[in-house]
Amino acid sequence: MGLAACNQADKLDYGKEIVLVTGTDSSPLSKDQVLADQIPISYNFSVSATGPVAEDVKVHLQIDTVAVKEYNERNKTSYTAVPRNTVMLMDEYVTITKGTAVSAMTSVVLLDNTFIQEGVNYVIPVSCAYVEGGKADILPASKSLFIKLGKTMESFSLDIQDIGLYSTHPLPGYDLNNWTLEIKAHPYNMKSRGTDQLCRFCCWNEDGGGQVLLRFNENGKPWKTLDIVAPSGRYVTGATGEGENEVGTFEPNQWYMISMVWDGANLTVYINGEKDTPWQNTISGSQAFKLNRFEIGMSWGGYGNSQSYFGRMAEMRIWNVARSQSDIASTLCSVDATSEGLLGYWKMNEGEGHTFHDAVAGADMNWDEAVRQADEANYTNSGSGQYVKWVKDEKNKCAQ
Repeated sequence: MGLAACNQADKLDYGKEIVLVTGTDSSPLSKDQVLADQIPISYNFSVSATGPVAEDVKVHLQIDTVAVKEYNERNKTSYTAVPRNTVMLMDEYVTITKGTAVSAMTSVVLLDNTFIQEGVNYVIPVSCAYVEGGKADILPASKSLFIKLGKTMESFSLDIQDIGLYSTHPLPGYDLNNWTLEIKAHPYNMKSRGTDQLCRFCCWNEDGGGQVLLRFNENGKPWKTLDIVAPSGRYVTGATGEGENEVGTFEPNQWYMISMVWDGANLTVYINGEKDTPWQNTISGSQAFKLNRFEIGMSWGGYGNSQSYFGRMAEMRIWNVARSQSDIASTLCSVDATSEGLLGYWKMNEGEGHTFHDAVAGADMNWDEAVRQADEANYTNSGSGQYVKWVKDEKNKCAQ
């Protein structure tokens, strides 16, 4: 249920009644998401006043697509209004009757879901258009309720528990100053060989230079935390390293979107859109590097077996911008391939073959051409294409 204030003036006159759509006192964006898996589907809300009204107040409502553009401009977000012909207000107006402060419930109904595209974040915008009766004002800054709309997606993901898959593949070369690196991990088992078992997940490399390396259960670090080796310094998630429900503490058989953001001054890590407080952070100086290789697992010097990661991988993204928390949190399942600053996007959901397709610039990775590093100077073809395994089940469902 959302709450959006209805108002007609920036400055309120003394004695005026302030009308609100119940729930938006903290944010006009709905806290709950409506899943459009089956239609029609409705969202109920009511309209309130700040106190009992002296006479009947009639509040006229409208589907207000213009308000979405204004909200995006104010908050630097990228929500898209649903097509006007796909929604219907059950009532054109509601009434707050004399001596009360809340109207009867009304609802907005979604009639069609065929327009929904993966990677696009939709909202249903309901606004207070105007009021009649009483001394009611409408506050422009909070006149609208934006109901988040989602749909459950199910896709393939890449199973990377076979160490034969562990290899490195070249990338075109991305000069990263400010950057965001994102990838989804779904571990099966966080301690396959004891409490100090190191699980090397992946690495973004610069030949002879910097790297961003992800590994779980690094020796000497808290169990179930993520060790990030950046171009200059290290970062370990999980604050105390003890809380099972702590941001940055990983549990088996769950999906985690790992988002690492370098804004030119600070490295910030988000797990499923929530900001992590690090257990350790020695990051200092510039973290700029030229990314030209991507590695799954540990493909150097025969370490694959001892540093194996048992789990799944999906949704790898490379950005040359520092993404905001709101943008990250709204794109946990997928992202629009035309998004500003997105350089490469590999969903890893092909379901067949051994090529991971780039949705942005066509920098596909044919894992049959991936290599292993026998020593510091020599690479050999790994033959890893034969170990590519796709998996699709209930665990891969994601609502966005």
